[in-house]
Amino acid sequence: MNVHTPVVIPAQAGTHTVPGPTSRTRPPSRSVHSLEVATPDRPRHICYRLRGRVSAFALGLVLLATSACAQPPSRLPAPALEVDRRIAVTVDDLPLGGRQHDLAYQQRVTRDLLAHLTAADVPAIGFVNEVKLDVEGEHDERVALLQAWLDAGFELGNHTRDHPSLFDTPLAEFQQNVLEGDVVTERLLAARGDSVRYFRHPYLNTGPDLETKQAFEAWLEGEGLTVAPVTHDNAEWLYAAAYDRAESSELRTNIADAYIAYMDTTAGYFEALEQKLFGRAIDHVLLVHANALNADHLDRLLAMFRRRGYRFVTLEDALEDPAYRSEDTYTGRAGISWLQRWAVTRGLEVAPEPSFDSWVNDIVYPNQ
Repeated sequence: MNVHTPVVIPAQAGTHTVPGPTSRTRPPSRSVHSLEVATPDRPRHICYRLRGRVSAFALGLVLLATSACAQPPSRLPAPALEVDRRIAVTVDDLPLGGRQHDLAYQQRVTRDLLAHLTAADVPAIGFVNEVKLDVEGEHDERVALLQAWLDAGFELGNHTRDHPSLFDTPLAEFQQNVLEGDVVTERLLAARGDSVRYFRHPYLNTGPDLETKQAFEAWLEGEGLTVAPVTHDNAEWLYAAAYDRAESSELRTNIADAYIAYMDTTAGYFEALEQKLFGRAIDHVLLVHANALNADHLDRLLAMFRRRGYRFVTLEDALEDPAYRSEDTYTGRAGISWLQRWAVTRGLEVAPEPSFDSWVNDIVYPNQ
């Protein structure tokens, strides 16, 4: 792991300093929802965030909530359009998720992603891994990719510098990675009179145990950062990886079609789960990544959500929903939707997630 000396911003009036691995100042935080979390485990070639081993008991719990890979797909019909639903769009791993490509490729992905969001009048926030900016001879051009998000009217958040998992990273080391994760982003926002407000856990992993999770969240609040939860988690990353590897336009088209159908199905799954937990439609938070699949087809994804009755809101607006104050005591190796975490905390049995398309998985992992 690369360790860089963090930039410490001098304290200003109206700010406060919280001790940590290093200290820096941030504006006092807005309300922070304490979301306690956790998960189990699936092989890496099957599920991006589920890594390593867990106890048989924990695995049993998680299979109830996350055995997406073992179930046949079931395409759920879209609800009636009179249902008023709201969802916030969050985009992880900026400037580019997945396999890293040359600067021109990243410029194209950024341009087309922002064009889709702007044309559809959809607010969004992008979560940054600043390690991706450190390419010799291209630093300024890669910073310009983040600036493009701000210039288009979108927000940026902290996703750590190097994308480590809190499950197997010592707390102090992880905190340092967070501090180093928005040095450039803070500078860009400061020029606009703004500051980073939200933090997204890599792999949606919030720690190996409740003590670590709560200690990190208390520290995070002191840093002026609010956890950005996810209710609509999914295997979008897998379709994007297959799309990146596809060698023909026909195959890319097939992958994109399968992606939209899969995301439609997962939307229905989480809508059913919200009814089981709350008896109503809650404000959702969608997780996708900065990649070529979304650069080419985000307009179709947004249109699908609109057909299901969704309006797009900011992350700040979505987190005003009282659902995000629900108790969550689930911790573990992997990351799952906050809806699933709340259900496990309540001791509710949760149906398995819809499965992704196995032929898509075979493109990414042909020998497994």
